[in-house]
Amino acid sequence: MTSFPALTLLLLLPLAGTGLCLLFRRKPDLCRAVTLATTLVMLALCVWAFCQQPDAAGWYLREDYPWIERLGARFTLAMDGLSLLMVVLTTFLQVIAVLISWHQKKYPAFFYALLLLMEAGILGVFLASDLLLFYLFWEVMLIPMFFLIGIWGHGRRVYAAVKFFLFTLAGSLLMLLAIIGLYLLHGRQTGDYSFALEALRNTDCGAWEPWLYAGFMLGFLVKVPVVPLHTWLPDAHTVAPAAGSLDLAGLLLKTGVFGILRFAFPLFPASAAASLPLLAFLALVGLFYAAWCAYIQGDVKRLIAYSSVSHLGMIMLGLAAANVLALEGAILLMLCHGLTTGALFALVSMLRRRTGTRELAKLGGMWKEAPIFSCFFLFFALASLGLPGLANFSGEILVFAGTFQVRPLWGALAVVGVVFAAAYILRMVQELLWGERPPGHPWPDLTTLEVVALAPLVFFTLWLGLYPETFLAHLHLPVKILLEQAAPLVAAHGGLP
Repeated sequence: MTSFPALTLLLLLPLAGTGLCLLFRRKPDLCRAVTLATTLVMLALCVWAFCQQPDAAGWYLREDYPWIERLGARFTLAMDGLSLLMVVLTTFLQVIAVLISWHQKKYPAFFYALLLLMEAGILGVFLASDLLLFYLFWEVMLIPMFFLIGIWGHGRRVYAAVKFFLFTLAGSLLMLLAIIGLYLLHGRQTGDYSFALEALRNTDCGAWEPWLYAGFMLGFLVKVPVVPLHTWLPDAHTVAPAAGSLDLAGLLLKTGVFGILRFAFPLFPASAAASLPLLAFLALVGLFYAAWCAYIQGDVKRLIAYSSVSHLGMIMLGLAAANVLALEGAILLMLCHGLTTGALFALVSMLRRRTGTRELAKLGGMWKEAPIFSCFFLFFALASLGLPGLANFSGEILVFAGTFQVRPLWGALAVVGVVFAAAYILRMVQELLWGERPPGHPWPDLTTLEVVALAPLVFFTLWLGLYPETFLAHLHLPVKILLEQAAPLVAAHGGLP
């Protein structure tokens, strides 16, 4: 590991960019340039980290500084293979978010400042190893999204923003209570009041463990989201601006799954093991229910929003299977979903700018009208469906393989869910690309800037589909360590690896 404070720099850069955007708020072109430059520098820093080698404990980078010593809180940041992939995904998608919002006209400086502030919050969630610091970043990332939906959204944007905020805030407060309870229990047992993850992992929670675990899990499951805690997501996606939907689908939903893997499972392994059947049930219900809801939607964006809930059900099934294959597949599927569904949301926003609508009944004939748009849309729709050779397939096949090892019935039910996914994806593609073209003005095809924004997503969708080992190699050690720390998870499935 290096002594260079790369992790701190990853958090300071977007905060500095936020300040510059607000300082030069009367110069929107300068704010755009500052935002793009900031996100590119951060992506380059993450690519450098991606090329490093971890130490024996699995850490690529680790930094620890005094913070609130009276409370036992420290500014501790750490990057293992899991957080590395999430950080790379965050910095990559934020570059795309800036590009697809390049011509933002409404309060551009404030808009770009919020994008950078949200990026800082999300990165902090993926890097924090102190629970108080983690909670601070968890709350920070919610505020920019609230304003992005409430100010730059359309339709019932205020309703959707408030609903998003209330759902996530309620879950966050329950998690805060659980963090405080764990902190006090550990302090009373050891005399050392600390929020450090490594220290709290050794706490004997006794009869309080199920309640503390429930507090953490409710905070995370709202963010995933699982059915029935999902109702805020379709509303938020439907009205959010392009960059907001991209960040919601690609990044914010992943923080809930990450929190389960990083905090809930290692801190409360016995309760986690007991909850696996319930998690599997919720995952399968979400997989089928959301797929059915997606099939009956007339709004393309709302259809894709429900498809996100269904895909997250597959990811949660991987967590419930809790073995090496399933966990690696679930994490890989998080990356794939971020790319493919994020791209679909970006394309739907581009479609609405051209046509003024997202209703399938008012669209059609895009293959002849806008062939470049149609090629991109078909590519990402098939990737979202799980076509072999494209991103989602590699993650899904690992989840299936791992689930069949421990609970064949769960795996068999999940395979049936793929049929539902094919139904709503192919219906959307058929009606949008080859349906009857309604009368009206011609619709222009994608611009050069839009093609430039989408091309990297195509490249990595192919990379993840054709050779996922580049990314899986970073997961072998952290997944092994996670299962060692949470041994009851393995025992719950009969000791299978």
